[in-house]
Amino acid sequence: MMLGKAIPTLLACLLISVFIAPVCYAETDEQAAQTSELENIRVRIKDVETRIKGAKDESDKLRKELRDNEISTAQALTRLHDIKLSISKKKTELEDLQFEQYEHEQSLNQEKQQLVQQIRAAYQVGRNDYVKLLLNQEDPSRVGRALAYYDYHNRVRTERIVQVKQTLSDISKIKTEIESETQRLETFKSEHEAKLSEFHRYRASRRDIIARLQSYIEEQDVELHTLQENERKLGELLSDLKEEKAVTVEMFEDMPPFDTLRGGLKWPVAGKLIQRFGSTKKGGNLKWQGVLIDAESGTSVNAISTGKVVFADWFRNLGLLIILDHGDGYMSLYGHNQNLLKNTGDWVLAGEKIATVGDSGGQSDTALYFEIRKGAEPLNPSKWCRG
Repeated sequence: MMLGKAIPTLLACLLISVFIAPVCYAETDEQAAQTSELENIRVRIKDVETRIKGAKDESDKLRKELRDNEISTAQALTRLHDIKLSISKKKTELEDLQFEQYEHEQSLNQEKQQLVQQIRAAYQVGRNDYVKLLLNQEDPSRVGRALAYYDYHNRVRTERIVQVKQTLSDISKIKTEIESETQRLETFKSEHEAKLSEFHRYRASRRDIIARLQSYIEEQDVELHTLQENERKLGELLSDLKEEKAVTVEMFEDMPPFDTLRGGLKWPVAGKLIQRFGSTKKGGNLKWQGVLIDAESGTSVNAISTGKVVFADWFRNLGLLIILDHGDGYMSLYGHNQNLLKNTGDWVLAGEKIATVGDSGGQSDTALYFEIRKGAEPLNPSKWCRG
């Protein structure tokens, strides 16, 4: 009887196990598949992160190489500029000496002609007086005085001729030295121009690599982070400059306060605005805090107002950057320059040349980045500069 009662119970358990077991196995397989897929996703994410980090590291390395190259290029340009000025100065000196030499040669010719005439006259007078002495028995003392007179002037004129010849000899030596120096400077100029061409080729290849790496980083959607990092670093720089400078900035005599110049300043360079203040940057979440002005390479960049240079060096994406302090918290920034003509600590006047337009900072086109700030707040340059 007990066995009979147990059989139905056993059958029920068997039936339950038949229906339940497949469900349990099915859930286990699905979980395993999900776990495997999740692990694959994690591996792919890790791979992407690794590749992004590698690209950023490589990009930072290339940017450092680009920085060193652009600084060297700027130094070569400055040296080339100095050499050209020296050559021009030497050529001017040479022209002055050539003119002086011509005047001395003319004077020398006149002295020679007068000397010949004087000798001829002295000879004629001496011969005539000598004959008269013989024929007319004239006083010998008169002939002696005449000959002594002409002999004195002959000696004086001869001394002058010797002096002029010495001057010509000195001029000739100086001329030879200047020509030699000019030739040496011309050689330096050729060498620097060749070196500069090499720098430009190197920089172009570096920019190409950076562009490809930047494109890769953009594909991984980290461009916004890069732009934010650039702005953060610039903000830190300006903050450091503000802390380092004196509480009261020295001013030139009779210099008007910067805030009274609003709307009356001249642009640092003439050109079309490629990017305007407040326009959206690529990515859509950041805006331009300055303007980008189109201009040819080498164009003069002028200070918008009197101020003190508080930064003149290479800086991240802005390349060769110069910053002027105009007092009362106002600053103007000039970036992407080809070379800088002023050093930190220099004072500059309004309209004074401080740099030349370039494409430093890894830019593909030449343009000037220009910004005005009061403290940490960027201001619209179009409201400060006319035209």
